[in-house]
Formats: sequence, C-alpha cells, structure tokens
Amino acid sequence: MKRKTKHRLSLFGIVLLMFFLPAPILANQAVQSGEISNSSEVRVNEQMTINALSEIPDVDSNGNIDQQVVIIYKNTSSFNVSSLSLSTSEVVSGETVSDRVDVLEVKSDVDIDAFINTLNENPNVLIADRNRVLRTFSLPDDPYVTDGKAWQFVSIGADKTWDQVANSETIGVAVLDTGLNTNHPDLVGRIISGYDYVTKSTDITDQDGHGTLVSGFVAAAANNGIGLSGVAGTANVKIAPYRVGIKGLTVANICAALMDAADRSDIKVINMSYGGYEYNNSEAVAIQYAKDRGKVLVASAGNEGEPTDPEVGLPSYPASYDGVISVAATTRSNDRASFSQYNNMVDLAAPGENVYTTTLTGDYTNDSGTSFSSPIVAGACGVLLAANGNLNANDVETALTTTALDLGDPGKDDYFGYGLIQLDQALAKVTTNKPLTALYKTHIQNLGWEPMFKRNGEISGSSGLGYRLEAINIILDNPGYDVGVTYRTHIQDVGWQDWRYNGDLSGTSGEGRRLEAIQINLTGTDANQFDIYYRTHVQNLGWLGWASADEQSGTAGYGYRLESIQIMVVPKGTPFDTSGDSFITNPL
Repeated sequence: MKRKTKHRLSLFGIVLLMFFLPAPILANQAVQSGEISNSSEVRVNEQMTINALSEIPDVDSNGNIDQQVVIIYKNTSSFNVSSLSLSTSEVVSGETVSDRVDVLEVKSDVDIDAFINTLNENPNVLIADRNRVLRTFSLPDDPYVTDGKAWQFVSIGADKTWDQVANSETIGVAVLDTGLNTNHPDLVGRIISGYDYVTKSTDITDQDGHGTLVSGFVAAAANNGIGLSGVAGTANVKIAPYRVGIKGLTVANICAALMDAADRSDIKVINMSYGGYEYNNSEAVAIQYAKDRGKVLVASAGNEGEPTDPEVGLPSYPASYDGVISVAATTRSNDRASFSQYNNMVDLAAPGENVYTTTLTGDYTNDSGTSFSSPIVAGACGVLLAANGNLNANDVETALTTTALDLGDPGKDDYFGYGLIQLDQALAKVTTNKPLTALYKTHIQNLGWEPMFKRNGEISGSSGLGYRLEAINIILDNPGYDVGVTYRTHIQDVGWQDWRYNGDLSGTSGEGRRLEAIQINLTGTDANQFDIYYRTHVQNLGWLGWASADEQSGTAGYGYRLESIQIMVVPKGTPFDTSGDSFITNPL
C-alpha cells in the first residue's frame, strides 16, 4: 500500500511541476522529446537558449557580414558559449573558429551594436566586435605588371646577404593570406606547419593564388637552380601558411590565426598583406596579443594611393595598428609606386611595382601591390632574427629604420616612412661583434645527409659505428663580415677534388666512395680576423689532432676512411691546442 500511494503522489507532483514551469522550458523539453507539432517547434527554436554552437547552424560563407560578430575569449573553456546567455531569438548561426575565437550571425532586426556591448560586459569575453571582410593588396590586373626579373632583391641589398646567414633553429614567418601552393618547386622544403581556417584543416590550399605570390618573396628556395630566391636566401627562414579566406579575408579567421601564431615559439614574424579602412577592436586585440608575445608584425600600407581614390591618404588596418610595421611600395627607380597608400603611419618602403615571384600554377610572374612590399620586409626581419637570436621586435624594426635609404623628404615622411630597406646594412648592424660560427653537415654511408647543420665544435658523423663519410657541406653563420669558407676532400679511389665554396657539396653521395681527408680555409677581406680549426675521426685510428687553415686532416690513399668531423672558427689569436698528428701519410 505504501508503494502504491507513493506512486500516486509522484504523479501528482509531476502534474503540479508542469503547471508552474515557464512555458519556454516546457517547450524545449517537448522539442527534445518530439512531442509537439512542426509549427510549434519553429516558434520554440526561435527562443532556444544556446549552450553550444553545435546546436545552431554554421555561419554561411555567403551570409550577412554586417550582422556578424567576432568574439575573443579571455581563456579557453568549454563553458564560454553557455556563459553568453545567447538565444535563437537573436542568433541565427554560429561557428567555432578556434579554441578562443567564435563568430556569430544575428538576425537582421537585432541591434548589433547593443548586442556587442552586452557581450563585452561578460567577464569571460576579452573583446567582441563586428566581423569584416578585408581585401588583399595586390594588383593582378594593374598596368604596371609586365615581364621582368627579380630586381627587387638587388634594390634592398639582399643580393649581398643571400648566403650570409646559416642558422640551425628555424625562424618561422606566418603568412596570413589565401593559402599556399605547398607543391611549388621553389617552396618545397621552405614550409612549416600552418592551418586552413576555411576548411578547418592542416592541409593548406590556395584557390586564389595571392598567398602563393606573397610567400615567394619571403622564402623561395635559394641556389636550387630554378626560379628565384626569396629574401631569406639560404637562411633557415620558413613560411607558416595560415589560410584565412579565399578572396575576402574575414576578421574572425584573422584573429584566430594571429593568436595561434602568437602562441607558437617557432614563429617570430607575422606578415599581413591585406587591409581595410575601418578600425576593428577584435583585430586590434589580436594584434596586441601577438605583439605582447614578441612577434614582429608587418603589413601592407594599402593600394589606394592614387589621387582619384576615395580612400587616398587614410590609415589602413592592420598596417596602422600600434606595433605593426606599415610598408609602402617603391618602383625599380626607387620612386613611390603611384598606387602606394600614404599616411603618417607608414614606417618603411620596399619594392612593390612589377616584382617577380611564385604563382599558384607552380610557375613565376610579375605582379604589383603593397601586398608584395610587406613580405619583402617580413623576410628581411626573418633574416635579422636568424642572424641574431637575441633581437626583440623593437630591435629588428630599429635596425631596418636606421639603415633605410632615405627617399622623399628628408627624415620620416608619409610616402616612404624612414625609407627603402637595406638588408645588408641592417644585417651588419645587428651582428656587430657577433662571433663567426662554422656550420656543417655530412652525408653518411647508408644513412644519407644529416637533417641539421652542426655548429662550432659539434660532432658531425657517426664515429665508431662503422659508417663512413661520403660528402660534406660547410657554411658560415656569418654576421655581416666579408668572409667565406672554401674546402676540398680526398675521395676513395678518386683523389683530391677541386676546392668548393660556401655550401657547395664536396665528395660524392650515394656512390659508395668514402672521404679520406679534408682541407679547409677561410676567404674574404675579414678572414684575417679569425682562425679555423678542424679534426677528423678516422676508421681504426680514432680522433686525430686538430688541423689549422689549409692543413690536411685524415689519411689519403691508405684505405682508412673518415667517420666524423669537428670544425671550429674562433677570433684570431684564440689559444687552441693543435698538438698531435692531424694527417697521417702511412698509418701502417
């Protein structure tokens, strides 16, 4: 009897509870159980509380951009959305862009400014503002585009720096753009991981081509016998592609990419070859986030510099945000490109008219726009950081502005900023009194090339493991000195090869012929400021004594092969122990 009475009381309680519950809650319960009609369901969904963006449709790429809002949260949390108290009475769609960035589209009758103000009062929100579509700053149909060569690198002194920096740690330059043709023959091997915010994938694509054009200026491979070289030359500077749009780039995707790049230790520079003429709070916060994390930020000044353009002389964003290097465009004759935007926020200038670069199709072309001036400066920033890892963002900008070629009115002006960058002079400035360092890697029997260069005194090879050296590549981490390196090797059954220079291969690879000896020397007018020492580990003999410049190390013609090598470059007169035999003519 007690159990039956309790059951009746429970039913009575449920009836009372249903009577007093607010209608919207009951309606939501009914929707979930499928117990109401379709017409009722439509009315209910218009008032549904949104606890996760997965409960509503994704933002349509063709949606109303004027009714879209970007939200950047203070922290990553699964409760961020639910804390906003959103309702389908206002919000029609939403999408997670990254773990700290969302985008919402509200109904056309919603006061979007009031909606944004409410979001910004939420303690979990760092900033909320309107979403925008920014345009890239290239001129693919511009009359200045004609057939030509990569003159832009000579103009900025990069022809003198291509082989002067050989850092072991990769300097990443994030390119926020339309993606990248990762299979372009001049970009293969010059890319590190990025992200495609359009497809939500790490498989970066480029359907527009602008991102591939931009990327070639930064780090197209040098000395590979094809195409052109990016400003980075042989320095270990690589592109991290972030796809933030197809033709129009949305602020939501841009903010997500900025914050992701800012959190990565391998990315030091961020290039932004796009812009618009409205200040955006969300974008400004994301820029500040990256700036606070020490990133060098570079952007195009804009292409609206013609007298007839309605936006002529106005500040463009992101170039005009605090902490961003704004880059104008110059011509082959160091004049201002007529399309180049001007204002008091312009910091530097770089070639941007009829400049030569990589294309989406895997080919090369000439193009014009401040979109291309910006990555030339971004690549230069990467080179400076590769040469001197102790620099901060301010140091990099100062090195470029204080060595720039002053154009236009004396001093800083609205058209050229501080002037046309001169990378060779900036490089010399940041590397004064920095020691010269040898970098070298070997091709090892059955193993192939070592993946990374070894630095001053580190062992390259595999001593004592029975694997012999077949080839060697030597370069200098050259901080602006006029000094190079030359070397030759004695090859099994072949004898002494001709001298090689600055990164050329000496020896053979994959032919089964081992190295038996080596000679190394320094070249250039500053070579007298340094001494070079090297020693080899020889099959069955172990480590020999240190050899100095031009001396032979190893054995020659007696069947004893080299297994490892160490190389040191030190300031002239540095004490160094060269006792012991460095070359054995007859080990028997």
